[in-house]
Amino acid sequence: MAVLLARQLRNGEIGMMGASSEIPVAAALLAQCLHAPDLTVIMPSGAVNPRPGRLYRSSSDGRWFTGCEAIGTAYDLFELSENGRLDFMCYGGVQLDRFGNINLTRTGPFGEPPRFRGPGLANISMAVTAKRTLLFSTAHSPRTFVERVDYVTAPGHLSGGTQRRRAGIATAGPQVCITPLAVFGFPEPEHAMTVSSLNPGIEPGRVLDATGFALPPPPWPATEPPTGEELGALRAVVDRTGVLRS
Repeated sequence: MAVLLARQLRNGEIGMMGASSEIPVAAALLAQCLHAPDLTVIMPSGAVNPRPGRLYRSSSDGRWFTGCEAIGTAYDLFELSENGRLDFMCYGGVQLDRFGNINLTRTGPFGEPPRFRGPGLANISMAVTAKRTLLFSTAHSPRTFVERVDYVTAPGHLSGGTQRRRAGIATAGPQVCITPLAVFGFPEPEHAMTVSSLNPGIEPGRVLDATGFALPPPPWPATEPPTGEELGALRAVVDRTGVLRS
């Protein structure tokens, strides 16, 4: 997943990570090693382009300050967002739906105690001001990938089509979603989640069974496997202690 997400990142971009984002952080550091040396990654802690020599579970961990290029404040991060200078934002979710809407708040019907209470979102503006949204989830099951999220913590393409723009959100919204099973896209005009490629060793039926909404049927293209160069840099430079393998 880290390799596949790294391939989405472009040289010269500025991007922000969420609080529990070892995979997106690994992807950004890997992209800097291989094809995007001028990529700028900003952590919720305020660390800019950290060089800790290993990964930590929380991207708010103070140890990310080791070797970083700069340290900003929450004000700096929110101002960057409000000024439209974020090229991308990486999000996971308690629930994700077919239009890329994100639930990090609660599950279960309103009027009843929540079945699960999530962490919420520190600043919703990043979901609407970042030029593109990159989604990921380590859990691919019908509980996570649902027809409609129980609560829209951060908007994706809302109800699809042109609804995001009609709501006054000018940015592109979710462009990709990466899971252990597949890579998904949100093609026009519907902006509904479709399988862009099937990950190595995964049968199509497994993706269909694990997704709580209908997908355009296979056949689907195969995901290009990680190269030796990508895995070598990931293990020797980015994730020396094997956080992603534990």
